[in-house]
Amino acid sequence: MNLEQMVYVLEVEKTKSITVAAAALSVTQSTISQAITRLEHELGMPLFSRSRNGAYLLEQAKPILEKMKSVVDTVQNIKEDAQYMGQSIHGELRLSAIPGGVPGIIPTIASMKKRYPDLKFELSEGAARNIIRDVRNKQVDLGLIALYTDDMEQHLEGLRFVPIDEGVMRACVNHSNRLAGKKSITMQELKNETLVLFNDELVDLFVEELSQTVGEVNVLFRTNNSEVVNAALAQLDAVTIGHEYSFTHDRSVLHHDFSILEFEGVQRAISIGWVMRESKTSSLIVKRFLDRFQYEG
Repeated sequence: MNLEQMVYVLEVEKTKSITVAAAALSVTQSTISQAITRLEHELGMPLFSRSRNGAYLLEQAKPILEKMKSVVDTVQNIKEDAQYMGQSIHGELRLSAIPGGVPGIIPTIASMKKRYPDLKFELSEGAARNIIRDVRNKQVDLGLIALYTDDMEQHLEGLRFVPIDEGVMRACVNHSNRLAGKKSITMQELKNETLVLFNDELVDLFVEELSQTVGEVNVLFRTNNSEVVNAALAQLDAVTIGHEYSFTHDRSVLHHDFSILEFEGVQRAISIGWVMRESKTSSLIVKRFLDRFQYEG
């Protein structure tokens, strides 16, 4: 048993998919599959139930997974302690994120708060343009935003951007929706659907394009609350639209309650990442947070 195998197991458990885990860790699917199989043979027990629908941790393997997570966390903490040896971590970190981005941040905040009880956090949610403005005005230290890649230079002049993901717009529905069995859909197929949407500039631009293509669409409501969107998807058989990052960090989507659908045709690329004021030396708290976020992600 080695650390690499443990990392693979934890990533597969988190994503419920060997394919997604392989992409996240920049290794091949066979590398992960073979490593986990060897570990299962060494332990004398299976860890996952594997099928075409994904890889799911077996109930009997949960105690072992917790011990693996403890080991991996300890190794990460040793690395971070060595990097920041002798440097005190205290003060306040003001964070802001686009709608749908908050769930991916909370584990990092909880992890840092556990290690540094005196560290204070302020977390808000808003549109990308407002987050960028607040960063410029020194009201926010670090902002998680999504922008069309070809618009970044125009909007982020004088700021530092740390990319964490990229993708395009997607639709999301529950498994009972008539669209759920499809891998991809056309804009025309959304014409008679009920839409529930995040307050997000990229969503606004997409819906504007959708309306120009198919005519007026039925938008039931807009919100910043992901739980409200999830409830509408489940109870009203609605459809939501967003960039991939918003969905891949949603627990309901990760646990396969909902289906993510591609749109046919070419789309503009979207960059997701952290924006901060340009500085020769970013604050120690910001550096530590970004390190921990990358690990937690």
